[in-house]
Amino acid sequence: MHTPKPRAAFPALFVVAVTAAFGSAVAQPFGDAPPQAPVVHPRAAPLSPAPPPGAARPGAPSGATLAPDVAAAITAADRSPPSRWQAGKERLRAALGLHLLAPNGPREHWLAAHFDATDIASRVANLAAARVSSPDNRLYLASLAGACMQPTRPQLDACAAVDRVADWATRDRDNGVPEILLADRALARRDPDTAVADVEEAANARRFDDYWSAAEAEWWDYLSSYPSDLDPAGKAEAAATWASEHDPEWATALRAVCIDAVGANARLRGACAKLGTAMAERAATFALRRAGARIASVNADGSAARAAADALQARALAASARCAAAQPDFASAFESADRAVRERAVAAYARWVALRAELGEAAACAKSPG
Repeated sequence: MHTPKPRAAFPALFVVAVTAAFGSAVAQPFGDAPPQAPVVHPRAAPLSPAPPPGAARPGAPSGATLAPDVAAAITAADRSPPSRWQAGKERLRAALGLHLLAPNGPREHWLAAHFDATDIASRVANLAAARVSSPDNRLYLASLAGACMQPTRPQLDACAAVDRVADWATRDRDNGVPEILLADRALARRDPDTAVADVEEAANARRFDDYWSAAEAEWWDYLSSYPSDLDPAGKAEAAATWASEHDPEWATALRAVCIDAVGANARLRGACAKLGTAMAERAATFALRRAGARIASVNADGSAARAAADALQARALAASARCAAAQPDFASAFESADRAVRERAVAAYARWVALRAELGEAAACAKSPG
């Protein structure tokens, strides 16, 4: 029997800013900012409770508030009724859970791992099967590395046979996210010098990508053609929601390395400040950018550095809010009683998901999904 070792709990999940009108959501890391568009899924926990709509953000420069339209969207989301497709989505989830007990092909193995939340051995086995069958798929590579970060006794064979985090870092060299996981592991084995070197390596990365956008595309591509009586709008809701149900492993690692462990380690603090700035400027998703801005702020040395970090946080918040506000109201359109409205929304959603998977969320937001 593989028993997961206890791990320091990440702060409670907190849903913030422009939440979707349907489905469950998981809170964004370190953030109190509006999450991704079009269907919003905050994806990991903040370091402190989010402010009420329209209030200044903790640690933000004086006067940094949510725009009135964003605050109104938060309030409206709080009053949103349950999805008209909820029962159908529950039936679809149950059917998929049974179907994916015998997955066929790398995509189905990757999807099957989603249903193994409480069975880490099965989850890793499915992800390893996806990784082996499709070795060039970076989503599968990253997913397996994240799963192998969960300690077990004994170590799972698929994780022991190959260092999956190092494998990701080697095969995705210009991506700083796997280096964050490597730093976390170095600290776990009481090797702070290696952790600092890993954080410095991450800070020099050209990009930061956890492939969350690719995950949503993976779900949508599969569900859109899956035989079911559920309306395509309900399938789109399910794809958007299910793609974000698991916390990203980098959020736990980043907090462990650049908040919990810095203490009096000046080298680690300095490396984390550089890493945070790099993430805030070059990450593929707004979740990563906001997390980076927060890390830069926490580790800033001196008033000038703190002011620069505060400006980074404000820019990340504003960019995330602009992206959310610029996208069509998919949530309302998917719930429409008018089939034509739903069909147009599903077509637009498919284009948006494909664009985001191709370019990354932040870059895709600079273009219209329509």
